[in-house]
Amino acid sequence: MQQQQIEGLKNLFGELFAKLIGFALEDELMDDLGASLEVFYNMEEGEEYEFNPSEEFLFLTWFILDDTTADGESLMDEFLKRNSETLSLQEKQVCEALKETRLTLLQVLDVKPKKSLTLKDVFLGEEFEVLEAVGSEDAAKGNLLFTRVLQIGEIRFLVGAGIFLDALVLEPLTQFVTDQYREECEEGQKISFKQFLKENGELINWWIRAFEKGEILGDDDEDPDQGPEGSDKDPDKQPEEPSGTA
Repeated sequence: MQQQQIEGLKNLFGELFAKLIGFALEDELMDDLGASLEVFYNMEEGEEYEFNPSEEFLFLTWFILDDTTADGESLMDEFLKRNSETLSLQEKQVCEALKETRLTLLQVLDVKPKKSLTLKDVFLGEEFEVLEAVGSEDAAKGNLLFTRVLQIGEIRFLVGAGIFLDALVLEPLTQFVTDQYREECEEGQKISFKQFLKENGELINWWIRAFEKGEILGDDDEDPDQGPEGSDKDPDKQPEEPSGTA
């Protein structure tokens, strides 16, 4: 794909992304957004959280793409229904590509400042390059990146934003997620690990938030935190706190 085409695609995505964020912040969705915040941040009953839309792109993309209803419908599906007559074919294709994305944890393998990042999905082992001018300025080899990647054809972009973490948290964080998957399988759920990651991307955020608050729980804690009301995910089994900092 030629550079001019790439720039055109990036511009189209930027405009579409702004429409999606505007849709997610409409007044009629505020109650749903509040309930989803509680799940994404694993908030305790009565806990307050200061929501700043300009700093919440990871949450907002999860709210739009992954926080589905019982029948599997997402806000993106509703957005497409409401705007089917005004969206261009290319915009609809990008929306469908976004639906295939998921929150994940990536390790930085190489950095080309202001140009691209070479990343590895630490859960699935896939390696690829993303076109990224802003994030590459803060990246260092070995660091971890909690984000979402959009693939269109052979080109990949980071979606919205990301959180960089020290490599020292790799083992306990991935162990926490894989333990949650193992427990779900033991309970009789038949689901691939890749699909589990798609449906449970917030688990990574739970661990990160607990780590940042210094509240990582070990298996021997007698009074572990509970997940938000109505959540079927178990935050009780937390990895031990690593010696490094994120």
